[in-house]
Amino acid sequence: MSDHDGSLPSADDRAAALQAAGALEAENGRLRRALDEAVQRLAEGRPAVRRDYEREIAEGRAALAHTEGRVAELERTLADLTARYATLAVSEARYRLAVESAKDYAIFTLDLAGRITGWNTGAENLLGWSEDEALGSPVNLIFSPEDNAEAIAEEEMRLAVTEGRADDNRWHLRKDGSRFWANGLMMPMRDDAGGLTGFLKILRDLTEAQLASEHQQILIHELNHRVKNTLATVQAFTTQSLRSAASLADAREAITGRLIALAKAHDVLTSENWEGADLDRLVDDALRLHNVVRTCCRWQGDRVRVVPRTALALSMMLHELAANASVHGALSNETGTVTVSWIVVEAAGLSGAERSRLNLRWQEQGGPPVTRPTHRGFGRRMMERSLANELGGEVRIHYDPAGVVCTVDIPLEAA
Repeated sequence: MSDHDGSLPSADDRAAALQAAGALEAENGRLRRALDEAVQRLAEGRPAVRRDYEREIAEGRAALAHTEGRVAELERTLADLTARYATLAVSEARYRLAVESAKDYAIFTLDLAGRITGWNTGAENLLGWSEDEALGSPVNLIFSPEDNAEAIAEEEMRLAVTEGRADDNRWHLRKDGSRFWANGLMMPMRDDAGGLTGFLKILRDLTEAQLASEHQQILIHELNHRVKNTLATVQAFTTQSLRSAASLADAREAITGRLIALAKAHDVLTSENWEGADLDRLVDDALRLHNVVRTCCRWQGDRVRVVPRTALALSMMLHELAANASVHGALSNETGTVTVSWIVVEAAGLSGAERSRLNLRWQEQGGPPVTRPTHRGFGRRMMERSLANELGGEVRIHYDPAGVVCTVDIPLEAA
């Protein structure tokens, strides 16, 4: 790439000056020889002829003085051109060094038709085309098909002329067809007279920053959704706890336990960047909240990771089961036990999220005899709403006299 300053001489200017100086030197030599011959003839001639030779010598001396003046003037011009040419060479060397050193920036020039006329190393690194491949190609090759359909490159050139510059942030194409997000700046190039000669384009790769920004927006959207769901859950179990509790102390205890269970599930998901959670950890945390020791509880199953919404629903379900067992069931005495087991089943004939299903079983034994409740409590309604309605699964609670059995069948989304 090159960028000549119009105020500095070109190589053609210097060559023309050298040629003119040579011609004047030759003319100067011819005049000197003619003057010498005239002086010689004057010395040898007659008086009548001497006057003619003296006039010829005077005219020759005047012509020689004029030529010598022009030679001196040309020598000064040549010296000035040489100095300015050296300045131009240094300036261009510095420019090329600066452009080629900007390896993180794609810098290239265009002619008035939008064809590439200059291509730096950064452009090769970022876009993939070599200088030989890029030169002469239309700038449209780096724009996406949808941008080319809207003539974005041509619009940038128009804005560069009318506004003095054109800034943009958009996706561009590499030689291999991959896309990258770049900040672009296009500026017009003009000659000394102000005439438009082409365009300068600079691109900077900002793909990582753009992807991070998009990811941040997704996280903000998800966070808003989670906060709304969490507040709705808190509102639901607070209202139901106050409505069904025998006293304010019972209501406070129920609400506190449910808040702790919800917070614990959030802690697990936060530690996993809200990408998912291991089911065995959810079971372990839910039982530990009720000071359950390993000797009276056992859990086992396939290694399963569940998505955040499934993790929250299962955590609240396990808390409700453990809380009920601690007050009325197998965990309310010294002999009762709880077994939690699960498997992943691949359903034949189904595809996508419906194909893999989680079958979980909660079984109590050794506790007080179980009697069927006369009304549906909040815990059961919450499990049916969260697991059955929201997750598209099925929850069944069996009030066997030997112990409560709860079975869950839900789709297993990939986490």
